[in-house]
Amino acid sequence: MSWAVPLYRAFGILVKVHFTFFLITIPMFLRLVYLADGAVWWFDIFMLCVGLVFMLVLLHEYGHCIAARRVGGDASEILLWPLGGLASVENPHTPKANFIVAAGGPAVNLVVCIACAVAFLAAGFSPLQALNPFSHPYQTTAYNYQDGRYYSSNYDYYYYKPGTSEPAGTRTTSDKGVVVTLPGSAEQAERAILPAWLIWAWRTCWLSWWLFLFNVLIPAYPMDGGRMLHAILWHRIDYRSATVTCCYVGYGAAAVLVGIAILTSQTALACLALFIAWNCYRTLTQETESERGAFGYDFSQGYTSLERDDPPPVRRKRKNFVRRWLDARKAKKRQQEQEQVTRDDQRMDDLLDKIAKSGKNSLTDEERRFMERVSARYRNK
Repeated sequence: MSWAVPLYRAFGILVKVHFTFFLITIPMFLRLVYLADGAVWWFDIFMLCVGLVFMLVLLHEYGHCIAARRVGGDASEILLWPLGGLASVENPHTPKANFIVAAGGPAVNLVVCIACAVAFLAAGFSPLQALNPFSHPYQTTAYNYQDGRYYSSNYDYYYYKPGTSEPAGTRTTSDKGVVVTLPGSAEQAERAILPAWLIWAWRTCWLSWWLFLFNVLIPAYPMDGGRMLHAILWHRIDYRSATVTCCYVGYGAAAVLVGIAILTSQTALACLALFIAWNCYRTLTQETESERGAFGYDFSQGYTSLERDDPPPVRRKRKNFVRRWLDARKAKKRQQEQEQVTRDDQRMDDLLDKIAKSGKNSLTDEERRFMERVSARYRNK
């Protein structure tokens, strides 16, 4: 995850894009253009599948960051990659705080849906078609409750008799799209077309609603739905039991996603399932190692395990290249974290000197959050 390109920094949060985002997104965009075979303008495909997805995922991650700060934590970084986004946040180790932070991202998607729905209603249209996650994203359709007509984008067709809400033709749907048969002259019919801003408001509402359902309804750890489930279970049972339960639920969700990916030939969905399964496996491994205790014994079976005969020593195998590479990266990461702690301590001393000279009111909002975060870190230690 360190192979990323910084984009900008805003509100004290660094936004980066992983290099694989371009390696996956651009070929996927070209594939969609090829499959459309000219039926959909390439610019519309790009704006929906790249531009709009990028914007909504970024807002989703900002939701996590804002929620972390609202519960007394902090956020430092957002990373965008082919399977979505990852927000680096620090929040209190409590079920309530973890639930709020996990729900912050989907809450932003829900707010975007509500804003688009209000715009639709103000323009005289119903937003119900946009709330159907199985709707066609390009054949945009909306019902106008003022004149009783259905309006659409340029990729769909609704014709009416002039000045009425009576259809002027027969609509049929085939593999090639929607076909409208008009009796007589086409000049005797009016085509109902949505304004451009409403078309994109419809697509924004549809995609935001889809992201909300996808993140909330899939209880796969470490996705938002899995983390919210973990916080609920943690409130009722202990932290470790909740983690183990969520990991096994994540295994089941990953298996279901693999099946759906095979049936629909969706490579990205299969990659997401593998990502979920790998994170569940890594989390379970960490929980198992922590349970064995500091001295390497499994105390879950009682202290009598210390009295058992030790097994014969096993000859340690030499680590392969990949394992050595991963260990080297972990060591480098630990070194960078230690250097960051040293820099934080130095800055903390500088801020304390500033308070001694100019008073606490001279601190900026960012400096106050920094001191609260460092102080909370020492209290947790």
